[in-house]
Amino acid sequence: MNRRNFISKSAAIMLAGSAMNQKMLASATSSLSDSPSIPPMPLAAAKPNKGRIGFQLYGIRGAMEKDVIGSLRKLSEIGYSSVETFGLFEEKFFGYSMKELDAIIKDMGMSISGGHFQRWQMLPEDVNSPEWDYWKYCISEFKSVGAKWAIQASMPGGEPKSMDGVKRVAAHFNRVGELCRKSGLKFAFHNHPPDFKMMEDVRIFDYLLKNTDPKLVYYQIDCGNIINVGCDCIQYLRDYPGRFPLWHTTDYDAANRKSMLAGEGDVPFAEMFKQAKALGLEQLTNELHTGQNDFNACKTSFDYLKQFTWTKV
Repeated sequence: MNRRNFISKSAAIMLAGSAMNQKMLASATSSLSDSPSIPPMPLAAAKPNKGRIGFQLYGIRGAMEKDVIGSLRKLSEIGYSSVETFGLFEEKFFGYSMKELDAIIKDMGMSISGGHFQRWQMLPEDVNSPEWDYWKYCISEFKSVGAKWAIQASMPGGEPKSMDGVKRVAAHFNRVGELCRKSGLKFAFHNHPPDFKMMEDVRIFDYLLKNTDPKLVYYQIDCGNIINVGCDCIQYLRDYPGRFPLWHTTDYDAANRKSMLAGEGDVPFAEMFKQAKALGLEQLTNELHTGQNDFNACKTSFDYLKQFTWTKV
């Protein structure tokens, strides 16, 4: 199931499970909502996890639906230092407010680096219109827990059908980027294979890179998706220095057309990490495209990534 379909289907599930999850939270954390001045009981690590490897929670969405706290604890025990969320509905993430979730995650020695925001449609040019309320709410929530990144999960409005549509996306990204900048967050766009299609002899993704304000719009390079479409990760990083401060460490076997764990496919991670500092890497986040509940895969990818000097504090 792709991310958009999962999010749409999960909204109702998350709402229905809110009461149950609140009970789980109360038993685990001493009722954060009722007593905000009382810190929650430690759930795992007493000190922040060392290193700079984050995890995108979409990769374990099935496990998160069943056991939020247990799933987060497993990531902490593996050694992840941060998590990246996805989707936000009715002021809850799997039944928890952002502040409740943040308290739990911090007690486990991790932090929230940012989140993938799920707003598919193109929005009006006037950022004061009601259609922008979702973005403003998400920005406020993530800012309140010290997160830094607001990430557009996929192309707003779906795949552009014309060059005019591509131009509207670029203008839309500039508006979102300015809204985030004014609020103290940074905006980024996460790439998928359709973003690399040609439109009037121009690759859509390349047009967006060249026609969005580098001070407002950044990009989260999904490494596996770059290999999937036959492009070169290092070339993009070199051609657009400073535009890719976020890396998603997916991997891909081009010969067999198959998603892989980090280090098992064709992404040239060793060469990329040699240049990571010069290329402006700020946030490294592991994402799984190979399964949604496999914590062995989470650990295998983590153990591969931790060998690189950049990942260490």
